[in-house]
Amino acid sequence: MGCLCMSPQQQRTAIADKTLENQSQVQNHSVEEIQAEHRDDVARHPSSDKRHKINFPPASSVKQWEDLDSKIVLKIDSLLGKSTLENKLATFGDIVYQICLDTFGAKQHQTKCPPQRSRRQLEMDTLRKQKRKLK
Repeated sequence: MGCLCMSPQQQRTAIADKTLENQSQVQNHSVEEIQAEHRDDVARHPSSDKRHKINFPPASSVKQWEDLDSKIVLKIDSLLGKSTLENKLATFGDIVYQICLDTFGAKQHQTKCPPQRSRRQLEMDTLRKQKRKLK
């Protein structure tokens, strides 16, 4: 093996410590419009009109889930049989929600009862009362 031929070294054309861009602090780098575009389908489901939670059966009840699946398939085939894909995608969620709500019903809102005091907290209360009586 012979020595490799070295090409003559040349000076770089660009200076390393200088950039070609003007980087002043006055220049505005922010995005012109940061707000999201208003879409028409957002108005279809306003946030104030919340859907009720569905009282779904446990996952172990396979028969109920199979019945639900068959109901959804029949309803979608009858309503959206030959419609366009966009129409199917737009109404699929509403159809499934309505069938599930009709089949299983909505969850009942449970009122929260105040938390119970623990045994130690009750003992501390009785000790405080006894201490007050002694004074």
